[in-house]
Amino acid sequence: MSRHHRFKLNALALAAATVLLGACQTAALQSPTATSAAAALSASPVLRQDAFQGIYEVAVSADATAVFVATITGFDPQNGGFIHRLDARSLQTLQTTQTPRRSFALGLNRSTNTLYVGNTMEGSLSIVDASSGVVKGVIQLAEAKQDAEGKTSYAHTRKVIVDEKHNRVFVTSPGQPGLIWIVDGATNTLTHTITSEGIWTAGAAYDAGSNRLYVSQGGVHEILEIDPDAGKVVRSFSTGDSTANTSEGAKHFFINLAIDTKGQRLFSTDANTSQVYVFDIASGSVVKQIPIDGISLLDVVYNPQRDEIVTTHRGAARSAPTGTGAVTLIDAATYAVKRTIDLPMHPNSLALTPDGQTLYVTVKAPHGDKHPGFRKDALDSVVRIDLR
Repeated sequence: MSRHHRFKLNALALAAATVLLGACQTAALQSPTATSAAAALSASPVLRQDAFQGIYEVAVSADATAVFVATITGFDPQNGGFIHRLDARSLQTLQTTQTPRRSFALGLNRSTNTLYVGNTMEGSLSIVDASSGVVKGVIQLAEAKQDAEGKTSYAHTRKVIVDEKHNRVFVTSPGQPGLIWIVDGATNTLTHTITSEGIWTAGAAYDAGSNRLYVSQGGVHEILEIDPDAGKVVRSFSTGDSTANTSEGAKHFFINLAIDTKGQRLFSTDANTSQVYVFDIASGSVVKQIPIDGISLLDVVYNPQRDEIVTTHRGAARSAPTGTGAVTLIDAATYAVKRTIDLPMHPNSLALTPDGQTLYVTVKAPHGDKHPGFRKDALDSVVRIDLR
């Protein structure tokens, strides 16, 4: 038998095993006891599932029946990554897919049902069929670099944003300088590499109506506006606070970014000041700074159905390693804090259902033994919060 035929048979066997596993799990859930328990879990307005090691980002399926989370088992190069598909209500695991490289960021094209997985340490993007869990390929974005000792490293990937209308993927890289990669989702090829004049290029948001990509970072110009067709920066926004594109001269680090396409506003979390900055896109100016009661501000999403800004803060930093974090819901009309939800220990990433009525949060356990909540082999979590 040829090697090609053996590969095809192995792939078919893997696919069959995946389907069989899903069927077995479904059968288990349909037993009277399991069905009753699942129903109780599904009915709860807030549900937390502590079941994951090394959890990072979360994404929600187009029909809001499934949630995907990315995890890793360790930072060593030999460690792989995993994508877990969960029932959106009970948070029970329905399927687990191992990716060839460590999995951190998630971007879901709901039109093609394709997951794009950011392999941060390897500077690449893995492609996973969200229906079957089959890994379709890996796109290498960053070039390999070797240091004086012969150790290989790559510029890191961070945020993965999907443009469903044009079937494109945008990936940020928070280096010095920062990078933005643009990938054609139809051919799975890299079309543009944009080098930023700033540093720590991290967050991103896309406006399909105007066909503009916005990227947040540190340095003199904290927000970049990019024409993705041309693959170039066409405008930049600045707070006017920073003096140089260096760690010493950058007052802000706008780590994540969300967009209100109707109101033409950008919301960015500043990790340095624990404030949400609101930018008016037309003028490029800051119209509001919203203080958050907590340190290490991290993720942000905008909920147009409820006109709310939602943020996470980890609650701990190197200078204050023992705190815990929370989720903050902000009225996007008045910029007043509406609600704070404590989620010990360290809330990380956010995702909303398409109707804007359910929020998902990944929460990381403390890793340092000096934290009072540290437990050996503690697991990370996914939390579902009904917003109705």
